[in-house]
Amino acid sequence: MNPVLKFFLLLSLVFFSFACKEREDNTIQKNLLLYTLTCNGGSLSACQSQCAAAYPDVTGDNFPSVSTCQTNCTTNCNLSSTLLLLLSKR
Repeated sequence: MNPVLKFFLLLSLVFFSFACKEREDNTIQKNLLLYTLTCNGGSLSACQSQCAAAYPDVTGDNFPSVSTCQTNCTTNCNLSSTLLLLLSKR
């Protein structure tokens, strides 16, 4: 390999390794913001109560909507992943 090419390859490798910045981890803030914005009622039981009030009778026509509402509550009101993130930061 050409020595000039080796030099430029080594120089570019050194340049890119020093040009990188450390990424700030804001996963916890994003999780808490998502919880605040999407967990209706502030807790899993309150969110599920709102789903039950919105769909008092589950029929074949509204079953997909009821299922989506319950799934969103289960997903968005789950703080276990945020708790694990907090515990791993210590």
